[in-house]
Amino acid sequence: MKTKVIVLFVALLMVPALLVACGPAEEVVDEPVNETNEEAVQPEATWPVWDLRDGDYRGHFDDREHNVSVQITLENEEIVDVSLRWSYYDGIDYRAAEEDPLQGIQQQHVEALEYLIGATGKDEIVERLEHMEGNPTGPALEAIETQEVDGFTAATIRSSKLASAVRDAFNRGRYRE
Repeated sequence: MKTKVIVLFVALLMVPALLVACGPAEEVVDEPVNETNEEAVQPEATWPVWDLRDGDYRGHFDDREHNVSVQITLENEEIVDVSLRWSYYDGIDYRAAEEDPLQGIQQQHVEALEYLIGATGKDEIVERLEHMEGNPTGPALEAIETQEVDGFTAATIRSSKLASAVRDAFNRGRYRE
């Protein structure tokens, strides 16, 4: 009986060892050989990787209270048109606002988004979006003509929500030609 237990124990120990030893062989991948013995230069991919073909792009930002949807039109990698498809805060539709301060805040959003018109190529678009992060700064702030709206200033419009919607549009890709 003792011998059977020992044989069974040894057999159980050998099964995992056999499985590992008999498993699939590691695939050997030959590295490409550079005949000049110089390091190969790889093109550097920069973030974001956007395909900026002509057409319309749509993006959205939603943080439960503030919902923004934008449409951007590109021609030759240049932003030629922008529009707010919708803009809500806490259930209030800013686009339908007919009186201040909501109408003024809506105008601030439109002006901040229009700051992107004329940006050409990924680098310039990203640079302009950076001015919209957090509170608008520099040229983004200067583009907002409606500076004071019943206690609200351009610094509080949170243009970063618009910038996030624009990034979402380019991350999604072209909506239509």
